[in-house]
Amino acid sequence: MEQLYAQLAALLLGASRAMGVFTAAPVFSTRFVPFQVRVALSFVLGFFLMPAIEVAPGRTEGVHLLTAALVEMVVGLVIGFLCLMVISVLQIAGALMDLEMGFALAGLFDPITGQGATVLGNLFQTTALVFFIALDGHHWLIRAFAQSYALVPAGGPVEGTASGLYVARLFGDLLALAVQLVLPFVAVMLLTMVAFAVLNRAVAQLNIFAIGLGTKTFVGLLLLVLLLPFYGRPLTALFEAGFREALRILELMRAVPGG
Repeated sequence: MEQLYAQLAALLLGASRAMGVFTAAPVFSTRFVPFQVRVALSFVLGFFLMPAIEVAPGRTEGVHLLTAALVEMVVGLVIGFLCLMVISVLQIAGALMDLEMGFALAGLFDPITGQGATVLGNLFQTTALVFFIALDGHHWLIRAFAQSYALVPAGGPVEGTASGLYVARLFGDLLALAVQLVLPFVAVMLLTMVAFAVLNRAVAQLNIFAIGLGTKTFVGLLLLVLLLPFYGRPLTALFEAGFREALRILELMRAVPGG
């Protein structure tokens, strides 16, 4: 009977960590994946990983089991959230480009998240999701989920201070990368405005406000068409780095025995 309790506890803890991953991870956390499907996938993954999940004898019942399940869900949320951070940073980069090109007021309804989104922000988010699927990101999530038990044991204590600081620094680095992606557009838009300022000084009768907005949009779209094919390699490197950083954060979350 005790062995059965241990197996059921391992199934619950495995499903809790998988549910955390599917709650925050790209694609799986969207409205197109129903909640019932996420729960079913979580229990399927937990069932297949039961042999690799070791549960301490004191955490198989009562409040201890519930606490361990909550900790497991937090660990899964960390794995999924780090992947979502990469998608969100690219969406921020697209929103900044919208601001420079005059698309900031053209809000759209994003069916993926169920929220409002800008034109280029939605484009960059969709492109990032395509890269995520093309790079087998969903397979990586499952591998990271399986490897996480070697880094953070099931139901064990976690260290939140070092990992939280590392996540904050990582988010700052990703925001800096988003700004770097936008810099070519900012530079071109600045040169365009300088050119219009000189033209306004030369031809005062010219309606700069009427011509400038359409010209900025045309120049920005032209630059986007020219630069978008070159974003493939940086996006690939960004996702691969995100996968490595997720494992690094899991290592930092492992509590040192006796510490």
